[in-house]
Amino acid sequence: MSRAGFSARVAALLVAGLLVSEGAAGATTAGVDYSFNVPPGDYEVTVTLGSASQAAQTGVQVEALRTVLAPVNTRAGEFRREVFDVNVRSPESMPTGEEGTGTPGLQVHLTGSHPAASNVSVKPVRRPRLFVVSDSTASDWLNGPKRGWAQELPQLLKPGIVVANYADSGESTVSWLSNPRLFATVQPLIQPGDEVLIQLAHNDKTTPEATFRANLGKLVDGVRRRGGLPVLVTPPVRHLFGTNGKLTPTGLVVNTLGVNLPAVIRDVAGKLGTPLVDLTARSQALLEKLGESASWPIYLTTQHDGVQDSTHFSEYGGTVMAGLVTQGIADAHLPAAAFVKTSAGAAPDCATQPATPHAAAAATVKVWLAGDSTMADPKSSCPVGWGARFDALFTDQVTVVNKAVSGRSIQTWLYESNVTGTKNSAGECVVSPNAFAQRWRDMLDPANGMHTGDYLFIQFGINDSDRNCPRHVGPARYQSLLTTMVDAAKSRGAHPVLLTPVAAITCSGNTAVGNRGFLAPTTAAGTATGTPVIDLHKLSYTLYNTLKLCPNNGDYTKGAVGAFFCNDHTHFEAAGADRIARVVAKALRDQKIGLAGYLK
Repeated sequence: MSRAGFSARVAALLVAGLLVSEGAAGATTAGVDYSFNVPPGDYEVTVTLGSASQAAQTGVQVEALRTVLAPVNTRAGEFRREVFDVNVRSPESMPTGEEGTGTPGLQVHLTGSHPAASNVSVKPVRRPRLFVVSDSTASDWLNGPKRGWAQELPQLLKPGIVVANYADSGESTVSWLSNPRLFATVQPLIQPGDEVLIQLAHNDKTTPEATFRANLGKLVDGVRRRGGLPVLVTPPVRHLFGTNGKLTPTGLVVNTLGVNLPAVIRDVAGKLGTPLVDLTARSQALLEKLGESASWPIYLTTQHDGVQDSTHFSEYGGTVMAGLVTQGIADAHLPAAAFVKTSAGAAPDCATQPATPHAAAAATVKVWLAGDSTMADPKSSCPVGWGARFDALFTDQVTVVNKAVSGRSIQTWLYESNVTGTKNSAGECVVSPNAFAQRWRDMLDPANGMHTGDYLFIQFGINDSDRNCPRHVGPARYQSLLTTMVDAAKSRGAHPVLLTPVAAITCSGNTAVGNRGFLAPTTAAGTATGTPVIDLHKLSYTLYNTLKLCPNNGDYTKGAVGAFFCNDHTHFEAAGADRIARVVAKALRDQKIGLAGYLK
């Protein structure tokens, strides 16, 4: 089968795309190449494709032949603006420098049969990163015909996330931990909210099962300690068929000791509560459906590439595997799913897709809310919590589950009537029996509660300042309970977000000022657990100043204050709740929290 024929048959997986960030810089050009003198970092590249005088076909590769845009056609006089994100680093391709350091700065190369572009610009940006920790099957290859699936991944993603591909040829779980140029170098780069795809197995040919399990655990723990989200990815299969038309054990990455490495990865993911992308199962299904002969174009062949290789991918194959990975990202409801482009067409008859063609569009994320009356759904026209207005700000891929309850501190929300009226020697309310309230048990339920890719927003700190039990909570206890909720969410693959308490309207002359406590324990819990913190306290009283709600004489029923608040200084009318919900949504964007990708 020709490459063109194969490409048509897997068209549903070959999704032309773009990647976004921010930028500006001067460039030198040589033919259809642009070189920008910039230091390592993340950049937004903007390119205007097309020609005033002739038809053109133009694609874009950056740095080590990373595809950010598959070739597109433009008519004479037609122009198309494309924007995408690029991670610039040295070495340019693999982190151990197998192919040298590459060219300094940022390289942009136009591809296609008749490339034409103008107004190419670059500027630095900070976006959530999608790290790749892997081997040669995912690597950025600067020389030769090999292509890694992560090298082709950027073209399948929408704006807003940066692929940082640190895959390195020949590496195993053992070498990734022992080589100082690998995990010891990558780990400090991980920031809270970043995702890390870990796909290692091909070179663990002689690694004992116990060692392999332990190494995966160390990598997962190392990512979590930086506040990142580890995602285990089973390896792509090798093109090794038996006489029965099925892949052999070696093709399915069973090592020489008989260890079924993909099965171990699945088991470790389940035990550690880590999201899983099963690339082994997806690639096996595709190859066995296509058959031995028809699936060869995914890999390197003597006819097309000058070498026969049953492990490494052609450019076509790297793109196909990247498509399978994005389907897995969507099915796992990872934050990156918000940036996955949907399929360009229906699945080809010959290829069974393990996921639906529009998996990213169908992915549903639940946003769970835990808080007090300032967040809660209304029982009357007033008060209205901001959580009641949150759902309307998202696409239909998001469902908000509001479990906030009026009058609760974090402890009474968690334990309800089990919090007694007696304080212990530390001055904290005694909890007896030490059993969670039904609302929290519902959220922890394996079947119907929080799942991988969901979000948990936690906002208390108003009723907790009560000096008397059962609502009283001290700062240390408050931080401890926040940590309990954060750890429970993360253990289920969900993403916690902490919020400081929303401010009441308190005026000092013409200025609205802060008036809530528990700010330091909330920040400390976020820092200790690598969890993002939205300072809703500061953001809310800043909003009050923008709206000029001060001065106020204590009458909360009239004017702008009356339209925002109920007949008190704390609770919101519907309009006020809507404004606070929008403040939280803006913070998601400003702080580059993954859920922002689902905002309208």
